[in-house]
Amino acid sequence: MVVGLLWACSGGAAAQVESVTCAACHAAQQAALAGSVHASLKCEECHGGDAKYAVAADVVRLNRDAPSTGQPAPGFDHGSGFTGRPARLQVPESCGRCHADAERMNPYGLRIDQLARYWTSGHGKALKKSGDKNVAVCTDCHGTHDVRRGHELGSKTHPFNVPATCAACHGNRELMATYGLPTEIVDEYRGSVHGTALLEGQDAGAPTCATCHGNHSAVPPGFANVGAVCGQCHPQAAKNFATSIHSGAAEFRGCVECHGGGKDRHFHHIERITKSPELMIQRYTYLLPAQPAPTPDQVAEAIHPDAKQIMTHALPLCTTCHEELGEDESLQKLFRMLDDIAGAERRYVQSGQRLEQMAQGVVLVDRQRFLFQDAKTHLIELAPLQHTLDAEKVASKVGDLNVVCDRVDSELDGLQTGLFLRERALIPVWGFAVLFAVLLYVKYKQLKARCVKPLPVSGHHG
Repeated sequence: MVVGLLWACSGGAAAQVESVTCAACHAAQQAALAGSVHASLKCEECHGGDAKYAVAADVVRLNRDAPSTGQPAPGFDHGSGFTGRPARLQVPESCGRCHADAERMNPYGLRIDQLARYWTSGHGKALKKSGDKNVAVCTDCHGTHDVRRGHELGSKTHPFNVPATCAACHGNRELMATYGLPTEIVDEYRGSVHGTALLEGQDAGAPTCATCHGNHSAVPPGFANVGAVCGQCHPQAAKNFATSIHSGAAEFRGCVECHGGGKDRHFHHIERITKSPELMIQRYTYLLPAQPAPTPDQVAEAIHPDAKQIMTHALPLCTTCHEELGEDESLQKLFRMLDDIAGAERRYVQSGQRLEQMAQGVVLVDRQRFLFQDAKTHLIELAPLQHTLDAEKVASKVGDLNVVCDRVDSELDGLQTGLFLRERALIPVWGFAVLFAVLLYVKYKQLKARCVKPLPVSGHHG
């Protein structure tokens, strides 16, 4: 067969035969491989065959030019050991020949359990049990010849690129329709507090799809596991929620019940109620010019513009168990607890704004800034503590915050009083200075009149 092909390509004459590597025909793949983490690998390690082939020059040329000309590549016999492109069903095991080999991976410090983890995932199970060729395999997420390290920006598994990598399948409406899965989750994530931090804020530490679902062992966490998943990043909130009355309720879906975006969402549009302490003070400062004496509702709306929206999502869910919002004592305790927290936040931003304002003047407030850090700590602790739904614990923490703010305000009062007194004390000083200046001027005029004689006026000659 090879002889006939060589004869055809040479127009019936003896064709020039060359000893070439795979790169002679597959230059693009070789270039991608050379820039990848697998640059040291040889083609035959994944595809079988030989390191070099004796191929007619015309065959090399036709194979090399086929992608640009659109003409079919003639190909040639690679030998019995050549396996070619692995079928999708074979890809995990093909990659696993190295990545599940402890001796091969040991020099690189790489884990060798990723293949085993893949088989536990929804992707791996569907591939192994039913041979579903649509499910993700290694090359879908890592690339083929262009595999890069996860920390490289060009990598498909870099945190900034993970949402787009997963969206290639999970944002495909036609593909997801065959499994009855929603595609809205991708856009929900992008609009969530996690997605905006990652994609807009460029925070590489923000959770991605893989953070919550796993990477090679990708599996959707059940509601029973949501707290454990969220608790990886929010340990205090998870710890406090575990002590609440809702933690043991089978019908309660954990964190996503309140933070998951509400009705008709798929629990990827995670919302946050609280803002950073610094941002809260800034928002309050911007409110004051328009509202010099803002009401509690105006302060709450300014420092937490999303809180009302989240409560609007959460309250209908509360009514599944608490039918009478106005009469249910449990809800009344909740509302009182939320009022206590809102009051503590108002007190915090008022003291913080006053501290920042005085810092711009001539008074040194370094000590008060240091004290105010304790108030910030108490405020931050309030956010996860409210998950206990324990009004007494929350009230105690609110009291701690108020004590610090009282102390800071008291010291600021003292500084302002001292500044006022110093300003008052300057009044006689400035009065004496003005009087002394006037007396000096009068004395100057007297001495000038006594000692300085006017010059004679010279006559003019015509």
